[in-house]
Amino acid sequence: MPDDHYDDLADDWSDYAEVPWRGQVLWPTLTDLLPDLDGLRALDAGCGDGYHAARLADRGADVVGVDASEAMVDRARERYGDRADFRCGDLAAGFASLDDGGFDLVLCQHVLSHVPALDPVAGEFVRLLRPGGAVVCSTHHPFHEYLVVRDESYPDTRAIDGLDARPAVDADGRSPTYADTERYDLYWGGEVSAEGSDGDDDGKAEPTTFHRRPLDALTGPLFDAGFVLADLREPDLSERLDDQLVDEVSELVDRPPRSLCLRAELTE
Repeated sequence: MPDDHYDDLADDWSDYAEVPWRGQVLWPTLTDLLPDLDGLRALDAGCGDGYHAARLADRGADVVGVDASEAMVDRARERYGDRADFRCGDLAAGFASLDDGGFDLVLCQHVLSHVPALDPVAGEFVRLLRPGGAVVCSTHHPFHEYLVVRDESYPDTRAIDGLDARPAVDADGRSPTYADTERYDLYWGGEVSAEGSDGDDDGKAEPTTFHRRPLDALTGPLFDAGFVLADLREPDLSERLDDQLVDEVSELVDRPPRSLCLRAELTE
């Protein structure tokens, strides 16, 4: 999984966690899906700088946070090391340092779209969870990502993201169908490098890589691994955002939801 982009964001990630998109829309939606955490052991898989792992701890959980970015883990330990245990690890490769059946809950926020294959991830969730445990996750909405790849254009989210970025999209140039599963790259600086996604010989930054999937390819690995879907949410900007911001991002309100949030429970 790519981590250079997130290494660069590590010092400012807590600010980004509080932007309207995350603070008013995404995190409140996820908290609606969380169980009562008091006394539970929780894993924040892809914890970033630990901001949300600390919030799980505040709700009574014993928390381990794991992230592929060493810079993010360093910030997490500095800021929230007294509230959670933070470690480096790549979800795509598995968390070998974590014991089987050691957790009641896995929280996984916007990580799955970075992973090239989801079957091993679902298997890892099964290994880590106790019977009856749950995964609460968010990821890019399949309809949102399909439009991004089809149009090779990312919507303007600056008003709710707090980032002065209009990322450029580098897909493979063909017209996709919704049922496709495919890789695409985002260049946060707004320009695709002269070598596309294969290099940056012109000096421009490397992209962040994503994997677009239809809904059945996103949820199927969880079902095949033994999870059942307990709840699913499509965060609605018009219901969550401040009224003034809704007016500013009216074009986003008319698009498919940016994220899909769900809770899947492991059958006992």
